[in-house]
Amino acid sequence: MEWTRQRWIAGNLPAPEHFTAMAALMRAHQAMVTEMDRQLKAHGLSRTAYLLMATLLISRDHTRPLGQLSRHLMVHPTTVTLVIDQLESRDLVIRRPHPTDRRTVLAALTDEGRNAVTKANQDLADAQFGLPGVGEALAQRTTSVLRQVRGKIGDFP
Repeated sequence: MEWTRQRWIAGNLPAPEHFTAMAALMRAHQAMVTEMDRQLKAHGLSRTAYLLMATLLISRDHTRPLGQLSRHLMVHPTTVTLVIDQLESRDLVIRRPHPTDRRTVLAALTDEGRNAVTKANQDLADAQFGLPGVGEALAQRTTSVLRQVRGKIGDFP
């Protein structure tokens, strides 16, 4: 990154610190998701399927409305539908009607789904969720700094 930053500055290009921060975040993201995808492949799960199932796992009654999943995962509703279809065909997730809102469809983990996502969680945890060599203190600092960045760019109120 320092080479990139220096070349950016030498080229008299705008906002070198911001360009370098962006490039560093993108590089770290790519390295992290490459390792996560490698781990998830052994479970037959895409990253989106895993994140959807992990969201259901930590949700009350392991259930969430499909629309909430779309917003939470920051993916198009069509993507959620396709992933739910795939997981449903493997008996990992089921759809069911909302108890009080006829317009809402819920996704729920099955027992098989809970077992599958729990196994994937353990393998990902063993691989430090794609951040090998990053200790707990650095992970906490990273989360704190990124919370500040996300706040500044308007990612949350």
